[in-house]
Amino acid sequence: MTSYTLIVNARSNSLRAEKIIRASESLIHQTLANCEIIYVSEPDELIALSSKTAKSSTVVIACGGDGTAQSVARGIYGSKALMGLIPIGSGNDFAKAIGLKTRQSVEYYLNVIIQQQVIQVDMPVINNQVFINTAGIGFDGLTNYYASQFSSLKGMMKYTVAGLKAFFTAQSFQIEGVIDAQKWNERVWLIAVANGAIEGGKYLISPKSVNSDGILDLVIVPAYSRLKLGIAFILLSLGKSLPSSFSEVVTFEKASLNIQEKHFIHLDGEVGNSSFKYKIEFKNKSLPVIGINPVL
Repeated sequence: MTSYTLIVNARSNSLRAEKIIRASESLIHQTLANCEIIYVSEPDELIALSSKTAKSSTVVIACGGDGTAQSVARGIYGSKALMGLIPIGSGNDFAKAIGLKTRQSVEYYLNVIIQQQVIQVDMPVINNQVFINTAGIGFDGLTNYYASQFSSLKGMMKYTVAGLKAFFTAQSFQIEGVIDAQKWNERVWLIAVANGAIEGGKYLISPKSVNSDGILDLVIVPAYSRLKLGIAFILLSLGKSLPSSFSEVVTFEKASLNIQEKHFIHLDGEVGNSSFKYKIEFKNKSLPVIGINPVL
């Protein structure tokens, strides 16, 4: 018999995730016959708990935002469990990448889960840190750092205000390295490593990125004028993709990058550990995730 465990990040989206799941407990148990719900108040415990749960559950369901999804993915990776998702975060970018509609009822997500359409999601790593949607260095990382400091702001407003602050304070930086055996050296505002198309809830950073195709996209925003950077930010804020005159996209499988200057990095919207050297590649196996496969 299929067994399910919901792992709920009780702090996700200002406690909203816990409230929604608690209000839906009766429906959840009616829909998923063999189900356990676990509420986690300390996000740092998500990976270890997910790893433990994956040993006894057929499907481990992440309930929260992109950070929660990333932690659960890290925890169950390499097990026999499937990953499910009930997205209740502010951005829910990974949910969109696996074909889910956002801001739907819990019933909608439960129906997706019981249908068990499995997508084999690529698992990229940057300096051995797994991310499942996007990682960003520079302006991108600084925006997410500021967003993490704005505890009083919610949803898209938090990222918009953080982006405005980053616009005035960000500095360009020199980056060099090897991308699939090709040398590269450029001064940039940011680079984003995209396994999915959208980040920050609405920013269409890499429209053609697909998280099950075995390749990554490196989005490069050169160090042009700050005025042009502002225009780029406005375009992204309006849900537009950047034209070729504003950014370059390089498709790759492996990369080694060196940065000489201070910068910020994010992984799936969570503040990451910055370094002067980055190695980007895929893990050997993909992650089976329940979503809506567009080819079906």
